[in-house]
Amino acid sequence: MARATATKASTKGVCAFCEQEVTASSMLRHLTGCAARQAAIDKAETSKRKTQPLYHVVVRDAIDGRYWLHLELSASATLQDLDAYLRAIWVDCCGHMSHFVFGSTRYQELIDGFFAIGDQKSLSTRVADVFRPGLKGKYEYDFGSPTELNIEVVAERMGKPLSTKPVTLLARNLLPAFTCAECTEQATHICLQCYYERGEPACYLCAAHAKTHGCTLYGGPRLRYNSPRTGRCKYNGPARPPY
Repeated sequence: MARATATKASTKGVCAFCEQEVTASSMLRHLTGCAARQAAIDKAETSKRKTQPLYHVVVRDAIDGRYWLHLELSASATLQDLDAYLRAIWVDCCGHMSHFVFGSTRYQELIDGFFAIGDQKSLSTRVADVFRPGLKGKYEYDFGSPTELNIEVVAERMGKPLSTKPVTLLARNLLPAFTCAECTEQATHICLQCYYERGEPACYLCAAHAKTHGCTLYGGPRLRYNSPRTGRCKYNGPARPPY
C-alpha cells in the first residue's frame, strides 16, 4: 500500500481579518502588516474595554507543525481560558485531563484540591504572570492517548482586546490536503488501526476506499477534521464557533 502524502496546500492558512490564504511561514509577517487587522485594532481602541498587554501566541501540533493557530490573549486571561479554547477548537473528546509546561513549571487542574507532583501551579494562573515574547512551552491533552502541542509567545502589544472574549483567533491552518493511500483522490478519512500499528505517516483514504478498507478495529476509518486530534479516542470534530 502506498503511503499518503500531504500537498503543498497543507502549509497554508487563512487570516481571520482579510480572509487571505497565506503560507504558515509568512502568516506572522502578514498579520503584522494586515490592513484589515489594523482596522479591527483601531475599532477596538474606541471601545470601553480595558487597555492591557495583549499576547500573540502561535500554537502548533508537536508532530510536524502542519496544524497551527495564531491567537491573541489578553493579560487578564488565564491558562484555563486557553485550555478551554484549545479543547473547543482542536482536542476535546471525552473531557480528559490536560496540562501546560513552561520552563520547569507545570500548570494543570487540581486533583481533589491538591496538585499531583513536583513544581506545579493552577490553570487559574493569569497569562500575564507567565507569558513574555520568546517564551516557548508545551500543552498535552489526554495522558493515555495524548495530543501534544507546542506553544510560542511571538509578540506583545499594549491595547484594548479585539473582543470581549479572553482569546481571539487571528489565523488558522487550512485542512491539510492528503492523497488517498490507494489512489490519487483527496483523502477524507483516516484509519486509526493503521496509525497505531505503523505510526506516522498515517493511512489516509478517500471516501470510496474508506468503505472497502480492511481494518475493522476502532470502528474502521474515521472522518478527517482540521485538528491534530483527528482519529484519536472518540474525537468527532470541533465545537461550533465562537469557541
